[in-house]
Amino acid sequence: MNKNKTRIFSPIMIVVLVAVTLLILFSDTIFSSRSEFDVVDKPNDKMIAMFNTEIDKEIDNHTQSASYPGYIPESRQNVVRYLKTLRSIEGYARYGVQSTKPHNYIELKLTFTDGSSKKEVYTGYSVSGFMGPSILMKVDMENGRAVKVYTNGQEKKGSPEWVIPEINMLINKAIAYDINQHHNHYFAPEKTQKDFEKEWEKQ
Repeated sequence: MNKNKTRIFSPIMIVVLVAVTLLILFSDTIFSSRSEFDVVDKPNDKMIAMFNTEIDKEIDNHTQSASYPGYIPESRQNVVRYLKTLRSIEGYARYGVQSTKPHNYIELKLTFTDGSSKKEVYTGYSVSGFMGPSILMKVDMENGRAVKVYTNGQEKKGSPEWVIPEINMLINKAIAYDINQHHNHYFAPEKTQKDFEKEWEKQ
């Protein structure tokens, strides 16, 4: 009798264990709060000029601003060249803009002119459904400039000036991705132990 019970319950236990495992693995997807506010499909042509103004500011900030010291002279042409490789920049919330889960950061999806893309680009900016749906944006790029802007419609819940920090963040973090990937395009190579030894010899 005991052997039969073991045979009967073993497959059930296996199914339960598999179900629990899958639930844990995909809990972020299952319990996310995806909604219509996560769909970025509403064009806003008035934001195109706003984007391009912020692109120019970010190019200056990352190449010649006193707030960002240390950039090499070539950094300006390198950031301009990088921006020309972008086909689109899209922001999305990790768990959905209406989610109240912690660590619900805005992440970027960068699509390049060669057809490749990079998802989950970290921004450090978090959103929460407790505050209401946040704005999400996607900007189509051509030759380093914005040519089309789509949103989830939340920008019209406030003044145009309110969306500028969001635009700035999108561009800033897209540029930061390239800086992380190609540090020497923006800064002098980091000093090595040999460099330190030479400096001491000249001291």
